[in-house]
Amino acid sequence: MTKRFTGRRPPLLALGTIAAGGLVLTACGDQAEEKLFSSVDECVKWGVEQSVCQGEYQSALSQHLRDAPRFDGMAACEAEYGAGRCMTQPRTDGSGAGNFFIPFMTGYLVSSAVSNLSSSGYGTYVNSGSYRRSTPVFTNRSGMLYRSDPPQIGEAPRPRPANVNTRTVSRSGFGGLSSGRMSFGG
Repeated sequence: MTKRFTGRRPPLLALGTIAAGGLVLTACGDQAEEKLFSSVDECVKWGVEQSVCQGEYQSALSQHLRDAPRFDGMAACEAEYGAGRCMTQPRTDGSGAGNFFIPFMTGYLVSSAVSNLSSSGYGTYVNSGSYRRSTPVFTNRSGMLYRSDPPQIGEAPRPRPANVNTRTVSRSGFGGLSSGRMSFGG
């Protein structure tokens, strides 16, 4: 029998595995927090570049116009989302003349990951597929926030509640400790 790895140099496969494992653990580290903005100016005040905020707003608006719940009448839309919270959109699907009605977009969610992007790196990062675009948000009659995520293939668009109370949990890497404070009652 011959012994493997008896030389002085460590095997390349083992080094590659260790390096790849470190990259995977680093990539799974912190999760980005989503921040709700009602305007581009509010986004800029948070510290994100004007061009990035404007791009995220336009992305959310186009997604909202495409995926928001649609109603055949203004009364039906306002019954669900409240008086003065709906707008008219022309039909562009070839089904004939007329309009449909959707709730107003009251804001948009942006990942905190964009706050570290410069305008030059923005397009590259977004187009790489590792970044989730901003998400439009609208409010129903009772004031609940909803997001209109793109539908899956063969599925109709449907709103779901927006979770804007997300927090980032920082971990110290592999084997690190995580701590948090809790209080009960006050």
